[in-house]
Amino acid sequence: MAESTNDKPTLLMYVRVLVRIAFTTLCYWFVGLTPEENHGTKGHAWGQINAYRWAAWHFRKYLKYSEDSRARAALAWCYANLGMVESAVEHYRLAYSRNKDPEIALYLANVEIDLGNFPAARLLISDVSSRRDKLDEEAQKALADIERRLSTTVFRAP
Repeated sequence: MAESTNDKPTLLMYVRVLVRIAFTTLCYWFVGLTPEENHGTKGHAWGQINAYRWAAWHFRKYLKYSEDSRARAALAWCYANLGMVESAVEHYRLAYSRNKDPEIALYLANVEIDLGNFPAARLLISDVSSRRDKLDEEAQKALADIERRLSTTVFRAP
């Protein structure tokens, strides 16, 4: 989920992903992977080549078998990349309610801003800022970007 969506997949990446999907399918049928492992691996693989509809399908299947906040956040990420911001924020909120991970909060704050819900985004960012030391370098950059977006937005009370 943390990989950049601006990077265009190369032919080698497509081949690697399709081989991974084929290998996972074989393991599922012959070795006995659980449905969660099968759909989770395939969902992440499809996401690597920006095939978000396929990735979302697999994450929905994953959630059919097991409720997991990381899989729900991955499904929300797919929806956000497909432009389905309302669905993305719904799933991010569910994921964040079950797992107060700062990375999930960053993604949720980002889509809250896209929806124009600046107070909720500010609340999430204040929570993440207090746990800044738990973020990796990429997440710290994302936090700085969201803080910049919030600082340039004028908030008007209703």
